[in-house]
Amino acid sequence: MIQGVTSWLPVHAPGGAVRGWTLDVMRRRDDGAFRPVVEFLIASSCLAFKDDGATGVSLSGAPLARTGKGEVAAALDRLLDTLGARLEPLYGFCSLHSFKAKFQPRYEPMHLLYRDEADLPRIGLALTKAYLPDTSVRELLQLVRSG
Repeated sequence: MIQGVTSWLPVHAPGGAVRGWTLDVMRRRDDGAFRPVVEFLIASSCLAFKDDGATGVSLSGAPLARTGKGEVAAALDRLLDTLGARLEPLYGFCSLHSFKAKFQPRYEPMHLLYRDEADLPRIGLALTKAYLPDTSVRELLQLVRSG
């Protein structure tokens, strides 16, 4: 019986050779039969990647979650923090961030570049569809209004 699964994407070096791996998907059985299965799969994968000569492994990002290491939040960060808190029940950004912290990762900032502020609504919709594909517009509006 399958207890859990992880999926990894290659990280390519210049020239196309695979130099590392980044975590794509992780899931475990809903009944929690073997709760630490994902930790086991990640650790086992990291050891296998190391044996294969990988120079790095990424646990990927946890969008809308910050390390909170004494940062003074700018207005946009406060807005994103509020958005992340309201969307937490649907996606689990902060719980994902906490889960990944178990592996003592090195945090690296991730940035989104865009041409014009007018692009932000379309970007927001695309990101929402990517992270919450089964959530209706009505559910999102109710969630935003509830805060």
